[in-house]
Amino acid sequence: MRMRALIPAALGALGMLLSLPGSAGAAIGSFTYSLNQDGVFTRQVLHNPVDDVCQHLVAPWEPAAYQVNNWTDATAVVFRDADCSWDSYYVLEPGEKAPAGVLVRSVLFWR
Repeated sequence: MRMRALIPAALGALGMLLSLPGSAGAAIGSFTYSLNQDGVFTRQVLHNPVDDVCQHLVAPWEPAAYQVNNWTDATAVVFRDADCSWDSYYVLEPGEKAPAGVLVRSVLFWR
């Protein structure tokens, strides 16, 4: 390859490399919770949830989630509202279960 062609090719490759998005951090593990939707009881799981992103567990008009377990390697902050905007309701360290009666609609993971 000629030197004149090598420099633009290297600059182009560098530009492409710099334009790639960075990888987002994610908790490793599972966050589990239960739902009662119209009398149907289900167990839901978030696998390897993304850090610093509000996870909506239920819609604002639906009953809140319960039996919340943080089986991830990150701290989970659970909220009563659906968009992580009110004060935190409960903080779950890795491996911790929420006490009975804790009802939540959203969760945020951080380290």
